[in-house]
Amino acid sequence: MFERNIFDEYKLYCEQRFMLGDYEGFTAQNKHYFLVCVDEIEDDDLREMINMGNHIQVAGDHEVATFVPNVHNSLTGFIDGQNCVLFQFPQYFSRSKREKTLGHELARFHNRGRAYQKQKKQEGTWSQFWIRRLSQLDIAYQNVASQKQKSTFDQMFMTSFPYYLGRTENAIQYIVDTDLDFGDQFGNETKTICHYKFSERTWLTIDDKTNAGVKSPIEFVYDHPSRDLAEWIREVGTTEETYEKINQFIKEYEQVQVISPKTWRYIYARILFPIDYYQIIEGYYRSIQDEFIEDYSDQLLKLFSEEKKAENFLREFHDRIIPSSLQQYIPKVDWLST
Repeated sequence: MFERNIFDEYKLYCEQRFMLGDYEGFTAQNKHYFLVCVDEIEDDDLREMINMGNHIQVAGDHEVATFVPNVHNSLTGFIDGQNCVLFQFPQYFSRSKREKTLGHELARFHNRGRAYQKQKKQEGTWSQFWIRRLSQLDIAYQNVASQKQKSTFDQMFMTSFPYYLGRTENAIQYIVDTDLDFGDQFGNETKTICHYKFSERTWLTIDDKTNAGVKSPIEFVYDHPSRDLAEWIREVGTTEETYEKINQFIKEYEQVQVISPKTWRYIYARILFPIDYYQIIEGYYRSIQDEFIEDYSDQLLKLFSEEKKAENFLREFHDRIIPSSLQQYIPKVDWLST
């Protein structure tokens, strides 16, 4: 069925199938392609992502996958029962593994994206978005509290919500205070093309011989560059050798782009915001499949088991990550200072 769908939608003969990260890929006429399921993405958002990918390519990044329309010139094709976007692998990669470091390449990527002109209207600031999510979670909390029968997950939610409410309020206030304190002092800090949730696995590795990573435009969002820095740091903050690895990454990034005090404060605020908690709680109460419900329970328990380590990381972040010359501009959160 897969091969037939590929031919019907794209007039391509699938010669060999493979996996690229979590994506299904195939070879046709000595070219490599991969599919991304986009059932939950609006067409306007898809067009924006594709436009961002085109911009980055034109700006000189040779590792961005190229969008391929279907035979009807539509954004998506219907493959194995899902709406998918097809991308072709980049034709060539620019440098060898020895010459590339992730921090350095991310800064170059951000610089290439700064001139992009966003087509879709901006949806608001981080603080506004976080306030909306907090309000929705608070409604869910009140609904669960009013129920006589509560599941094990409900009880974990009831117990943990006040703590994560406090972290959310800290993150929101930190962003608001940053904008008030700095205003337009760093006027050159324009938004750029970033990633939904940047990590070591976002750029899809092809093989071990090259450090080239295929960049999928479906990962792209238009935002402040601190988003990518914060999300990468957030994930690394739960691993071994945390501080050495982060400091090296920051050093690589600053070979291209210096991180300003305002950006450091945005990074700190974003790490304060407990995004993983929100994704687990929201996912659980939206889920209608039992196997996913059990998975969300496991994720929440794992989050709780790592919370002390995450809190220690937030407490030590100021002194061990932020450069000493800038620490006076980045205040600590009160409860993390005790």
